[in-house]
Amino acid sequence: MSNLLLLKCTKDTEGWWTEGDTYPARRVSGGFVLVGDDDELDSENWNAAPIEYKDDGSVIYRLNGLDGEVLFEELA
Repeated sequence: MSNLLLLKCTKDTEGWWTEGDTYPARRVSGGFVLVGDDDELDSENWNAAPIEYKDDGSVIYRLNGLDGEVLFEELA
């Protein structure tokens, strides 16, 4: 399994991401991923935790440490 993946932003109430766009990410320990934002795509400044594993193999991630809600989907 590769540590590199693309995540699609499905919800952003913070304004740092664009819903529908994809962002490069890197899988780290515990199932978490590190992802950049619109200003710095490759920064890996944000960590997201898996919150749902779907039957089709996709995974939904939520960014941690924000007041709003930001969700990404790793497509199967």
